[in-house]
Amino acid sequence: MQLNTTRHGDTLIEVMLSIAIFALVAMVTINLMNDGLNTAQRTLESEMARNEIDAQAEALRFIHNNYVSERQKSENYSQFRKAWNKITSKIMTPEQTVDNTDMISEDGGNAFDINNMDSCSSAYGNNRHLDKYGAFVLNTRLLLPDMSKNTETFSYLGQNYSTILSHMVVDYKNQSSVFRSPSIYPRIIYKKLDSPASGNNDTSNLDENGEYYNDIQYAEGIWINAVGNTSNKATVKRSDYYDFYIRTCWQAVGSSAPSTITTVVRLYNPEVME
Repeated sequence: MQLNTTRHGDTLIEVMLSIAIFALVAMVTINLMNDGLNTAQRTLESEMARNEIDAQAEALRFIHNNYVSERQKSENYSQFRKAWNKITSKIMTPEQTVDNTDMISEDGGNAFDINNMDSCSSAYGNNRHLDKYGAFVLNTRLLLPDMSKNTETFSYLGQNYSTILSHMVVDYKNQSSVFRSPSIYPRIIYKKLDSPASGNNDTSNLDENGEYYNDIQYAEGIWINAVGNTSNKATVKRSDYYDFYIRTCWQAVGSSAPSTITTVVRLYNPEVME
């Protein structure tokens, strides 16, 4: 009896079907991996944004609490009075805003809606949100403890207190070049503080061991707007309380629309608490 030893290979159709199935499985696997990485990256970016928000919120509370505790001191011996006054000089009335500053009217009748933007850059520039509504950030590295010294003669790192205050409360009106859209996520980038000891601002050295590395170089995708609770522009600084809207905006990985987080800190006005 003769055995049939003839073997048949796979047909072209079978090979093509196998390749198609493999390609489909590979694509699904890669997409799942990308989705997982994007989700992890977005979570990390949100956490970093919240860390920056928390730092700004704690700085606001620190200045407010210290001002309240030292109100009995004379003005020249109350460094936090000057910091608080500079912050509250940027207070808006509720009538300047729409929907509690979530939408603020821009020139030409357009509206700025932080929750519905094509890009974060739409908040920057002349006559835009940051420019028109007193946006600022706080330098948490210059929140010095109360030295109980005359602020007229007080010096830190070779700078007088007025100069330190201008670096502590950084506002868009006077220092717009500091504010810009984020390259990664909302963050404060520091550089060395200009002082007689260092000669000039050294922004080339990113080593934070530098003694004077405590000045804000960029505030990327984060700013604060302050709103009082009275509609009278002349008396808005006498509001019972102020709402500080700490805003962040960035282009999250794998997302076509910008990501935003806003936190509100309400602080009562020491001038009317008594």
